[in-house]
Amino acid sequence: MAPALHIYLFIQLIVLPKGLSQLVRTQQVVTATLGEDAVLTCELMTPKDVWAVTWQKVTTETNENVATYSKRGSNVNPPFQGKVEFEDEGLQNCSIVIRGVSRGDESCYKCLFNTFPEGPISGRTCLHVNELYGPSLLITQTNNSHTTLSCSATGRPVPIVTWDDMMIEHSTMVNVTHLNGTVTVTITFTLAAFSLPDKDTRVGCVVSLFSGGVTKNVSMVIPARTQSSFPGEKWFSTCLQ
Repeated sequence: MAPALHIYLFIQLIVLPKGLSQLVRTQQVVTATLGEDAVLTCELMTPKDVWAVTWQKVTTETNENVATYSKRGSNVNPPFQGKVEFEDEGLQNCSIVIRGVSRGDESCYKCLFNTFPEGPISGRTCLHVNELYGPSLLITQTNNSHTTLSCSATGRPVPIVTWDDMMIEHSTMVNVTHLNGTVTVTITFTLAAFSLPDKDTRVGCVVSLFSGGVTKNVSMVIPARTQSSFPGEKWFSTCLQ
């Protein structure tokens, strides 16, 4: 009987946290672009006697208390004041908003419903912060016979860079990874001068992130081949937002 009892207790210790975690509804992952606001929601699915709800930021060393809501009201700890606010205040449903997210905000966050007599029941949400810079579009007349189109963007995760013209094919692509974790993607297309139309032509470049949520574009006009130009002449445009 003793070995069986030990096995039962071991299984109970494993299953109990899982059951408690299922009592809390929250997002597993929240993705926000650098500078945007991020809302983290947390809801207790079964009514409990909750005396306080605490949000914590999970770090490598310990969990840092961010904010607490109780029957006495809400409180945001000093390091997070002006950065974190309560979106929904309640002992059964408690959400926070992180203003103007930065890389330093990228982490997992726990919401703890402190109940009696069960103790704390927690949920967990991980915040991912995306970055996207650009795109920049460069048109260069390398010589009297060729014109080169180049579009680049930098981001984290790796940005998706494409031409806004399905007629442009066979572009080359180069990726450069930087020490800060961002990646610059550049696509280049070279066309013969004789293939240029005899009127001004607008070309565009579109960038996005695989995770979605943000898309940027930029466009420029390629001068008609009948217009006079000089070898090495360049036209440059970039997206400032």
